[in-house]
Amino acid sequence: MKPTLAPGIRHKHSVTVTEAMTVPALFRESETLKAMPPVFATGFMVGFMEWVCLEAMAPHLDDNEGSVGVHVDLSHTAATPVGMTVTAEVELESIDGRLTWFRVVLRDERDIICEGRHQRAVIDKAKFLAKVHQKQRQYT
Repeated sequence: MKPTLAPGIRHKHSVTVTEAMTVPALFRESETLKAMPPVFATGFMVGFMEWVCLEAMAPHLDDNEGSVGVHVDLSHTAATPVGMTVTAEVELESIDGRLTWFRVVLRDERDIICEGRHQRAVIDKAKFLAKVHQKQRQYT
């Protein structure tokens, strides 16, 4: 980690909700999900929030490093229909060793749709992938 990775770092990014980001699109094999309203899915909301946190951290990590999400504590309080823009704003609140905590707020064009915190762990990419491949070999 570079010394520039420090509390106070902020990042903001926006996306327009498409059909592919809605609840029915989460698991196409689920008839239950297919029957749900076509609104921005919590699963995609979490993925979007992770994307924005990754972008916030990227300039402050060494080339061999990345980060993985390890904890999510978010509300999802308002539905966002297809065609609306969602903006995520994240701020790095604290660092404890290789663990980072972000404050997260997502808004659509009308409402705050999500608030909460997200924790990420800084990893050595090669070591992490080696462990993943070892696990995969053991169970396939």
